[in-house]
Amino acid sequence: MKLVIAEKPMLGRDIARAICGREVPEKARLPISGNGYVVCALAGHVLELVEPGDIDPRWRWDGEFDETRLPIVVDDWPKRPIEGKEGIIEQVSGLLGECESVIHAGDPDDEGQLLVDELLDYLGYAGPVERVLVNDNIEANIRAAFGRLEDNTRYRPLSAAAYARQMADMAFGVSESRLAGMRLKAKVSVGRVQTPTLGLVVARDRAIEGHEQRAFYTLVVHVAVDGGETAAFKLRPSDDLLAGDKHIWSPDPLEAAAAALQGRDLAFETTARGGQKLPPLPYDLTTLQADLSKRHGMTAKQTLEATQRLRDEHHAITYNRSDCRYLPEEYHAQAPATLSAAFANIGRSWAVDPSIRGRAFDDSKVGAHGAIIPQETSFDAKRLRDHDRWAYEAIVERYAMQFSHPLAYEECSSSIPCEAGALEHKARRVTDAGFTAVFGEPEEEPGEDELSPGWISPGRHEGAVASCEVGEGKTSPPKPYTEGTLVTDMASAAKYVADPALKAALKAKDEGKAGEHGGIGTTATRADVLERLKARGFIEDANGKIRSTEKGRAFYDLVPADIRGADLTARWWLIQQEVAAGRADVNAVQRAVAEAFEAHREEAYAGKSLASPGKPVGTCPRCGARVLSRGKVFSCESNKSIRRDDGSWEQESGCGFKVFAVVAGKRLTDVQASALLAGKSPLVKGLTSKAGKKFEARLKLGEDGSVEFVFDGAKRPKKRRPWPINRG
Repeated sequence: MKLVIAEKPMLGRDIARAICGREVPEKARLPISGNGYVVCALAGHVLELVEPGDIDPRWRWDGEFDETRLPIVVDDWPKRPIEGKEGIIEQVSGLLGECESVIHAGDPDDEGQLLVDELLDYLGYAGPVERVLVNDNIEANIRAAFGRLEDNTRYRPLSAAAYARQMADMAFGVSESRLAGMRLKAKVSVGRVQTPTLGLVVARDRAIEGHEQRAFYTLVVHVAVDGGETAAFKLRPSDDLLAGDKHIWSPDPLEAAAAALQGRDLAFETTARGGQKLPPLPYDLTTLQADLSKRHGMTAKQTLEATQRLRDEHHAITYNRSDCRYLPEEYHAQAPATLSAAFANIGRSWAVDPSIRGRAFDDSKVGAHGAIIPQETSFDAKRLRDHDRWAYEAIVERYAMQFSHPLAYEECSSSIPCEAGALEHKARRVTDAGFTAVFGEPEEEPGEDELSPGWISPGRHEGAVASCEVGEGKTSPPKPYTEGTLVTDMASAAKYVADPALKAALKAKDEGKAGEHGGIGTTATRADVLERLKARGFIEDANGKIRSTEKGRAFYDLVPADIRGADLTARWWLIQQEVAAGRADVNAVQRAVAEAFEAHREEAYAGKSLASPGKPVGTCPRCGARVLSRGKVFSCESNKSIRRDDGSWEQESGCGFKVFAVVAGKRLTDVQASALLAGKSPLVKGLTSKAGKKFEARLKLGEDGSVEFVFDGAKRPKKRRPWPINRG
């Protein structure tokens, strides 16, 4: 008898259907036997690292804990059963005593390798073990995978690397979080992925707030071509004119260039080339999360949960936590049946050709898993809850795109040298709409706004400058993150790493994964990271935009620089590669954690407080000190208060000036408060009267520090009442 150990019950039942030669109901109880196999299943990891306090009483996290006991590092960190999973371990233990060999059927990635290997080690199994790599739950594919069994010893290095990272994450988390918590006197946590993710949001928010809008200028020259219609040529400024900048900040040099060009005759050559736009690849989890965030405002966690239900409850899709956007070539033969079933499930179809072999079918680019695509199953998708239906329909549509022709186009290009740089015209015309005729126009890509209207045929042309137009534009700040754009940035965090070697290492970690370009975290864990940051009050969802809180910013600024960036993942990964190659033992990453800890032990968080002083918004009209934004109030920084025994606050010192942030039911923004303090009268909309009526008014700061309403044509409430409000 061969014992097959699957990662999860659903996969176990699918394997049993494929190899045991018997009918297996959806809710069949495992283990299932037949054809010389017995199939059982785990439930993900069934073992966890033992808590430090259970290893050594000195490490218990209580009032007696002393920071001199840090860092906490345990060689070959022991494991114990996860609460509630003891029965699974007992069942596998009993089956191991009866089998002649084991077939390891964990998911084909490092975590899937570890969770079966660690249990075999925990139970002391020393018999033969083979490895099967199952990428989906299609029976024919499972049977084919069982025809390609390999010696599990070949994959053991993946377990070692995953175990090394698991121990390092524990050592890093408990050591750094305890040090921060004790010195800041607050409940906080530091994480290898969590902290750099917070850093992405903090940096983005500060870039937005620090953006100073500037006017820049462009030049468009209208050229009459061959005595006929005019075509618009855009000036690409010379390096001398740009002087190292991205834009031209003054209209003067462009107006001078326009004057020099006005009325000139120009000769130029136009070339043409053909090109095509390929249909987008199928989804991995990250791109699906980004797309559903944009389409429906779904959070990363909601997308993960929706796809998990589609996989577990309906067998509707392939592995949902995939980080791959390509498919095994053998899947192409299954396309007609898969498309037919999926179209029937959603009650709609697209005009596609299953014989087309799109670029997604490429064995050389398939990793542990293939892309997320529908499976040949039948159910009524219209009865699904909204999140599940939206996810399934998007997956089906994206899969269907693989069986459409590319969009084909012809592009003409002209360039005319001039003293200020070069006048350029570029236009494009579609020769075959391809997949866009079926699925609609794709989103505009970067650079497409540089195209000009009109078409100039290839060849030699004579032109005359008819007119010149100097235009003005405004620089824009970066956009706030959404959950979709944040998980996308997490997947390409290497671009924020300054060290070239670590940047290269982070990218090497994801080599061959379309959509992963040196990421932090995994497709399976990023949603949980965002939820933890929200739960700890470090980030918040503000109408679909992910913003950092004052608490989050204050904490991020206090975390030592050497452990708060994405380069930490790169440094660990390099050591994990040494572990996987047998050149370092499994405790090597933990030792690196301890070395980093010792390097900043003395200075980290010392004498610091997590309490944010607040953001300056203006000058106090009473004493001239700064006024700070402090949550519910805008308060002079001279104000100091103490808490009474009854929980109320008493001002101990300071001028006492403050303005409550909420005025007539509307919270003032920092910008509005700044204007108010500067003596301006900002218009505030959405105010609510005492009668519950909406109105708008300008605000004025009274001499005594009160805020008054000014109605100068603004929409008044129906019944006016005196508003002596917000006295400081």
